Amino acid sequence: MTDSRQPERDGECETTVSEMVSIDEQIGRNVMAALRDPDAVAVLTTLVPGVGGDRVVSLGLTDEQMHHVGVLLNQIQSEDEVVAQDEERCIGFQCQLPKP
Repeated sequence: MTDSRQPERDGECETTVSEMVSIDEQIGRNVMAALRDPDAVAVLTTLVPGVGGDRVVSLGLTDEQMHHVGVLLNQIQSEDEVVAQDEERCIGFQCQLPKP
């Protein structure tokens, strides 16, 4: 018999951590587990190396947290566009010299 009750919304999302299996299976499990939280609208997943073994860590994001992520991504994109138009910028050892 399964528990068909839905978890209550509490404004926070729980972190899911588990042992490694094949990477595609583990990420899928973690993402689906994180999305079961009624407050989760997205999932952030990362690989965390460790002494006893690596872990896949997934964290459900609330709508407010996802909004903040969107703001940061837009800010980074705007900064990248400004930097891309800077004709005096250097990429590694390649620099564009100003025209005389």
